[in-house]
Amino acid sequence: MTNALSIYQLLKQGGITDDNIVLMLADNIPCNMRNPYRGQILPRGTSSKKEEEKDGVEDLMKNVQVDYSGTDVTVDAFLRVLLRRHLPGESNQPKRHNHHQRSLPTLDERTNILIYLTGHGGDNFFKFQDGEELMSHDMAYTLSQMYELKLYNEILFISDTCQAFTMADMIDVPNVYSVGSSLKGENSYASHSDLDVGQSVIDRYSKVIKDFIDDSVTLVTTSHYQHTNGGGNNNVLEKNGANDATTTTTTTTTTTTTSVMERLNLYDILVRIPTTHGELGHNTHVGHTDSLSTRKMNQIPMSDFFAAPATIRERMNNRGGVVVSSSLWMNEWQVDDVNCNNLQQQQQRMKIENADQKQSDRSYEHTIMRTNNIVTEEEEMKIIDQEGYLPTDPKILIAIAGFLGCVSLASYVW
Repeated sequence: MTNALSIYQLLKQGGITDDNIVLMLADNIPCNMRNPYRGQILPRGTSSKKEEEKDGVEDLMKNVQVDYSGTDVTVDAFLRVLLRRHLPGESNQPKRHNHHQRSLPTLDERTNILIYLTGHGGDNFFKFQDGEELMSHDMAYTLSQMYELKLYNEILFISDTCQAFTMADMIDVPNVYSVGSSLKGENSYASHSDLDVGQSVIDRYSKVIKDFIDDSVTLVTTSHYQHTNGGGNNNVLEKNGANDATTTTTTTTTTTTTSVMERLNLYDILVRIPTTHGELGHNTHVGHTDSLSTRKMNQIPMSDFFAAPATIRERMNNRGGVVVSSSLWMNEWQVDDVNCNNLQQQQQRMKIENADQKQSDRSYEHTIMRTNNIVTEEEEMKIIDQEGYLPTDPKILIAIAGFLGCVSLASYVW
């Protein structure tokens, strides 16, 4: 649950509103009796609440709007959301106008979609409520339908489970970027446990992504204020009232987070950084593929999937707050495709088989040059099949010449 809320909060920090987010939470951890802080989810554990109570602590349940919870989280509900198949009680109206009905975001051929799955999984399956499973072929078929119905421009599909990357084995539609926190036969490990709660708090893969973004935002914000205030300790927010300060802080955080996301690309934040800095666990590797897409993952800014469109962000910036200039940083690292074993090897075999077929087809049209004539391989094979030999064979020519010589000698003797 903490994994999903971490990604949810990143989307909110990127300026994406709840009208464009569908959040499904199967567990009710905030109200669980084992949670000493009811209604809260603390990604760093309850110890952080005790240590930082005077300064406030990060609560992932703050301002969260859950669309599906408990037993409503099913495979059928998940697939219906992707295909925009409404049920009674679900509407297209924004949540601020209809608080008691779920809203399904508008999807068309211009829409970029982020799909994030986290929980328990295995080889080509993902569990829902420990009672039903989403299979990899279900996911592939649904994405194929979305492609035919023109419901997306690009899709970023992230699976954060054990053997996560196997969920992408059967995806064969274009412009789908698949990422898995572990490969086939590998586990996806938890980061740390909380003694008061008695269970793991967050998984390593989602934690390293969240921490890297949070740390980057802190560095950018600190650097900006030091530059603006000339290294002084004055707090510019103190000049405003409490409401203005809150609004400015929210806008500043959103703008700064978006600037960081624009500097990072998908390969860095989802593959390279978790692999090199995440300590994902023994023999655990991040799988990824972009082989059927028009762009490569190291050419796509993170903001394309984790932040609101530029027009909406510009509208937010006009309300006030700090605007941090940003530029897209594309690293020069060679993208390693070794982790894409299952899917890319199958695609490579298909390419080889197609190439062999084309080569076989061309062989029938290939011609062999002979003296004073051209004989195709197909004609040669027909002659060999019918007569058992090739007329231009040297042995046959010598035999014919010998036979004619014998006939001439016999006629001379007679």
